[in-house]
Amino acid sequence: MTSNRIMKNPSAAAIYARYSTDRQDARSIEDQVRRCRVMAEARGYSLVTEYNDAAVSGSHTDRVNLQRLIADARRGLFRSVLVDDLSRLSRDLGDTWRIVFEDLASVGTKVIDVTTGMSSDSDGARVTFGALALVNDTFLQLVKKETHRGLEGRALQGFATGGRCYGYASVTEENPPDPEHPRKVPVVDSPEAAIVKRVFGQFVEGQSCRQIAFALNDEGVPAPHDGGKGNKHSHGWGHTTIRAMLLNNRYVGQWTWNQRKWVRVPGKKSRRAVERPETEHVTKDVPALRIVPADLWDAAQQRFRRTMAKKMGRPPGSTRDPSLLAGLLRCGKCGGSMAVVSRVKKNGATYQNLGCNVHRSRGPSICPNNSTVSEKKVRDSVLGFLREIVAAPDLVARFIKQFEQHYARLEKDAPAADMAEKIRETEQRVRNLLDGLAKMGWSESLAARVKEEEERLTALRSRAAEMGRARQKTVPHPKTIEGYLRNLVAILDGDRTRARSLLAKHLGQLVLTPGEGGYQITGAFGLHLTPEGEVGGLVFDKSSSGGVI
Repeated sequence: MTSNRIMKNPSAAAIYARYSTDRQDARSIEDQVRRCRVMAEARGYSLVTEYNDAAVSGSHTDRVNLQRLIADARRGLFRSVLVDDLSRLSRDLGDTWRIVFEDLASVGTKVIDVTTGMSSDSDGARVTFGALALVNDTFLQLVKKETHRGLEGRALQGFATGGRCYGYASVTEENPPDPEHPRKVPVVDSPEAAIVKRVFGQFVEGQSCRQIAFALNDEGVPAPHDGGKGNKHSHGWGHTTIRAMLLNNRYVGQWTWNQRKWVRVPGKKSRRAVERPETEHVTKDVPALRIVPADLWDAAQQRFRRTMAKKMGRPPGSTRDPSLLAGLLRCGKCGGSMAVVSRVKKNGATYQNLGCNVHRSRGPSICPNNSTVSEKKVRDSVLGFLREIVAAPDLVARFIKQFEQHYARLEKDAPAADMAEKIRETEQRVRNLLDGLAKMGWSESLAARVKEEEERLTALRSRAAEMGRARQKTVPHPKTIEGYLRNLVAILDGDRTRARSLLAKHLGQLVLTPGEGGYQITGAFGLHLTPEGEVGGLVFDKSSSGGVI
C-alpha cells in the first residue's frame, strides 16, 4: 500500500499553508508553498502532499485541512510538516503546543519552521517554538485589543459595530473621511420594522409568544436567522425569538454595546458569550432609530412582567428533572430535538409525553410532527435494548477482537518503527565515533561526542521500552470488561444522575420517526472502555431498530 511505502521513507514530508481572511491576497498561499518547497529540496525531503486553509483564522484549530493533515500524520503518510512560519499552524499558544508536541509528535511527525529553519525534534526546539508561539499569541491578543478599541469608538459615534438586529440594516456612510475604509451606519429597515410593531401590538392584545410565532410561520414571513447562523435543525420563528424581541431596548432607540464578550471554545471555531459588568457597557440614545412607540413598549413590558410573575408564583416542584434521555432524542421529520411537551398525573405518579420541540415552538408549518409518545415507553425500550447488548454472550470476545484489530493498525502507524530506526542510526554514530577514536587516538571533542550519543542512545532505548510496556498494558483483561458491563447495568437500573451521564457518553443521537401505530426508534450504541479519544467509537457500534412503540 502507499502508506506502507511512505512509512519506510523517513524523508516523506508535507506542506501546510494558511492565510487569515478573505481580504488578504490568496497568492499568500502560493508564496508560502514556494518557500517550503525550496527548503524541502535543500534538505532532501520528498514532498508527498500539500494542505492549505484559505481565509481561515489561526485563532482556532477547527480547520478542515489542518484536521486532515493531523489525521494523515496518524496514518503515517509523512514524517515531516513544513510551514512558512509557526503562526500558519496556529496563533494560539496552547493550540500551537498541542499540535506540534502532542498531535504530531506523538506519531513521530516533526514540524519545520521554514523562516527560522528550526525543527521541532531538534535540541532546544521546545524553548524556541515556545517563544515563537508566545510571540504569535501576543500578536493575536494585541489585534483583539485594538479591534475592540476601534469598535468602542464606532459605538460612541453611532456607527454599526457588527452583528445583526431584526428591524435594522446597515448602509455605507456618505462621504467617508477614509474612502478606503468606509464605516457602516445603522438604519431602520421598513418592512422588518413593520413586523416588529406587529409583534409588540399582538403581544399587548393578549396573544402569547408561541401564537405570534405560529402565525408568522404560517404566513411564510422569513425569521431573523433564516439562511444564516443558528437554528441548526430548523428554521422559522420560535417563541424564544419573539420573547427576545420584546425585551430588546434597541426598538426604543437605546443602543447598548459591549454587553458581553465572546470566548472561543478551546480548539474550536465556536464561541460562547460571557456577560460583561454593566460598568463596561456603552449606551447611546438614538431617537432616529426608534421603531416601537414609548406607550406600546411600556404596555408590552407591563404584560411581560405580569406573565413572569405568574410563572414565578408556581408551587414548588413544578420544575421537574429532565428525561433520562434528555438531549439524545431527535425528530425523524425535521431533525429537531424531542422533549417533554406534556405531563399527566395518575394515582400520585407523573407521566411525561415526548414530542417534537420544533413543532411545539414553531408550529406545523415548520414541522408537521404533532405525534407524542410516552417518555416511559421510549426509556424502557432504549434501556431494554442496551441490557440485551450488554448481556450478549459474545460481546466481550467481540470487544477484545476489535480492540486488538485497532491496536494492530496503531502498530503500523505508531512511531515504533521510527524509534527503532533512530536507535539504529544512533548506534551507528556511536560505532563511527569509537572507530574514529581508535584510529586517531584520544580526543576530548570525540570523547564528548561519544558520551553525548551514548546518553541519547540510552534515552531512546528507555523510551522504546516504555512504549512497549504501554502497549502491553493497554488491552484490558476480560474480567475488567465484564465488571464494567455489570456496573453499567447496575447504574442504568439505579443512579439516575450517573445513568444520564453514561447514556450521553455511550449513545449517539436516537431518532424517533412517527409512523402508523407509533414511533420507530433508530440509533447507535458505542462501548468505550478506554480513555476518551483513544478508540473513539471503533470498539462497538451497532445500529438498532427498537420496533414500533
